[in-house]
Amino acid sequence: MKLFKIFKKKNSFPGEEGKDGLGKKAVDNKSGLSYFYFSYDGTIGGNNYHYRVENKDGVCVFEYETMEHPDYGKMTMTVDGSVLDELNDLYLKYRIAEWEGYSKYNTMICDGDGFSLSLKFNDKKYMSASGTNAYPERYGQFCGDVDGILDPLRDRLLAEAKEKKINAGISGNINLLIVIYKQYGASGNDEYKFILSKSSLRRSNYDVYVKSVSGRFFPVGEYRAYKDVNDEYIPFAQIRELIDKYDLIKWYDHQGSDPDSQNREWYQIHFSFDDGTFLNSSGTVYMQNYEEFRNDFLHLMAEMISKTENEKKNINRRLLWSTQQTFFQNLTNSGRFLQQVKRTISTL
Repeated sequence: MKLFKIFKKKNSFPGEEGKDGLGKKAVDNKSGLSYFYFSYDGTIGGNNYHYRVENKDGVCVFEYETMEHPDYGKMTMTVDGSVLDELNDLYLKYRIAEWEGYSKYNTMICDGDGFSLSLKFNDKKYMSASGTNAYPERYGQFCGDVDGILDPLRDRLLAEAKEKKINAGISGNINLLIVIYKQYGASGNDEYKFILSKSSLRRSNYDVYVKSVSGRFFPVGEYRAYKDVNDEYIPFAQIRELIDKYDLIKWYDHQGSDPDSQNREWYQIHFSFDDGTFLNSSGTVYMQNYEEFRNDFLHLMAEMISKTENEKKNINRRLLWSTQQTFFQNLTNSGRFLQQVKRTISTL
């Protein structure tokens, strides 16, 4: 029983290593918060973000940054000082003072997530805690309540940042695009995937998959291609014109899921431009001009596939002709060589 108690004190869960916080001996700081910082690390494939709330010379500032929207950068706004008061209430409610010095990680988990918390108080004192796949007591409840206070502020910042991007418009030329359409249920069984880029950006810049059941746009059947293609065969300029024609900037950062998604076509678009900007949109809720853009885009893709396949046939014909010419030339040269050998032997 004694050994069990020792193990429980050292490691709450198998694989955990590091330092526990102060625990029950910690004393709450009653002076109030002047600074709050919380970051979340989603590790492999997850979202990373941070919240910061700080009282600067009597002005309370809220900051948010997320890797889900790297193009937005750090977003800030002034907020009422009561936000820090509400966060301080959570510090007291969940006895966060016990977390002081907590720094643990779990060696048995390869993915997962992590956190970092920093607090400063009006008496100039400071505390911090962090963990990777290891968490202090009441961590989940605390994070849920923090989100309840700060998420509405975050949503306002995201909406403002999105509006700024839409108003700024698009000025660059396309250097990479990813466009996917996949039908489900009553919407049909067609599936299209196009990943196209400038040849200077990546090798095998032509990645196309088409599964056509309806026979619309493409012949019935499947088509796959993953290869290098000259930029002239990919209609970047025409697609760029469609983006302007159908005002796709208004699709910026749109994501929507229809209640009947199992009978809807799911789409994803990503356009990267040479000025460093990009345009993303996805889901089963469609923006204005969705069908018009889709139709024109798929017609362009059908023409592109036809051109690249015809060029492939032309190349094959040229290679065959060149091979045949080389073969007959070699035969001619061989015949001349044999005649020379015969003449040489006859003189002996």
